Amino acid sequence: MGISTIYLATALRDNGGGQLIGSEMERTKVAQARANLDAAGLADLVDIREGDALETLRDIDGPVDLLLLDGAFSLYLPVLKLIEPRLAPGAAIFGENAFDPDYIAYLNNPANGYLSQTLPLDEGRGNGFAVRVG
Repeated sequence: MGISTIYLATALRDNGGGQLIGSEMERTKVAQARANLDAAGLADLVDIREGDALETLRDIDGPVDLLLLDGAFSLYLPVLKLIEPRLAPGAAIFGENAFDPDYIAYLNNPANGYLSQTLPLDEGRGNGFAVRVG
């Protein structure tokens, strides 16, 4: 959890609040992220959960308005499916370096309830954006 967390938490603060929930496997990264959030005055908006995202995000209460996937590519689809029942209509899903073909195929299949597009920001990075329509 890095600079994206700071930007997202700042947006929450600037728009009246909310909660950002993130998951990180590495203890040192969790400690650094918490220190950075404290220094930025944003710690009250962020719940950083240490461990495997498939476990730490299991008990999230909905609705989820934005799902940012930026980690182990092989977890993108399992994490999406875990959070999917809690996605608000119109929720945005952003996959950073989204190279997993199963994840891409899932989002591109209209039967799964998404409109998706690869973003032309940097073709080598595989950034994708989707909106929950179902």
